[in-house]
Amino acid sequence: MALIDIVNSVMCGAGDVLGTGTKNCKQDIKRVTTIALIERGYTFADGDIDTLAGVRLLQQKGKAIILNGVVEIADNTADDNIITRTGSGEKIVAGKNPYEYTVTFDNGLAYHKALTTLSSYRGYDIIFFDSKGDVFFTQTKAGLYKGFTLGMFENGKYMMSNGADAASQSVSFQMINRLEFDERVSWIVSDNLDYNAQEDLDGYNDVNIVLTAPSDASTVLDIVVSTLSDNHKVSIDGLDISDFVVTVNGSSVSLDVLDSNGNGVYGVNLTAPLSTSDVVTISLFDSAINSYIVDVDGILYKSNIATTVVV
Repeated sequence: MALIDIVNSVMCGAGDVLGTGTKNCKQDIKRVTTIALIERGYTFADGDIDTLAGVRLLQQKGKAIILNGVVEIADNTADDNIITRTGSGEKIVAGKNPYEYTVTFDNGLAYHKALTTLSSYRGYDIIFFDSKGDVFFTQTKAGLYKGFTLGMFENGKYMMSNGADAASQSVSFQMINRLEFDERVSWIVSDNLDYNAQEDLDGYNDVNIVLTAPSDASTVLDIVVSTLSDNHKVSIDGLDISDFVVTVNGSSVSLDVLDSNGNGVYGVNLTAPLSTSDVVTISLFDSAINSYIVDVDGILYKSNIATTVVV
């Protein structure tokens, strides 16, 4: 479009008014059960949020963080800024405040610690899933789909159980672009999704790997895998050798098989022997997508990078 056609042009609104007819299927947001933090500015491709595989892949790539188990949501949005003209008494809306909410979870102390690490300002976008299983997001002026832009995302205080109320964790957040919701809110109904967020989505699980220092000429790494949140040994059903990466002196090495005797104790077999003073690391890793978050039969895990020196 030529500049002469758009400079000093003012849209009075008549051309942008939507029809108010009610001959359509009514859509509303019911009780929010799940929220997802999305990489700021990320626009969804086909399959990203309409398929379970797509959502889990976004999680593995670090582009989505799932927060499931919302038990309560409170609307803290301030009223519109309305001024009254002296003399005439006419009122004018000077500005609309950002939508602001507090969501409450009942997922325990470890969850509270995890929420603390997510506290940020303009760090993420956000999408919502409701009790019907529908997902809600926004559309850019270019017609692309994304999450609502967040400003504040702040972990609240931990509430202890007092005998009458259960313990809880909470986060408060602001959606700072009001028009993203008021004019461009978008949705996919549950019938067009191949999953239900409340039942099928979860964040990744942190596990800790302890690596025993191997001896010279050894071809086996002995490791113990335990959950980080409650420190118990865990055998991960479906875990195989392709879910690990091992480096020796900074270079990846080939692995042979994975042995497990249960209770979180594993033996990782190497194709070549180690030598004294070699520096060895091991961690969970999905080489197909270059991610330290692995998908094991639909459950996501992330480990530390355990390091030791061959003796």
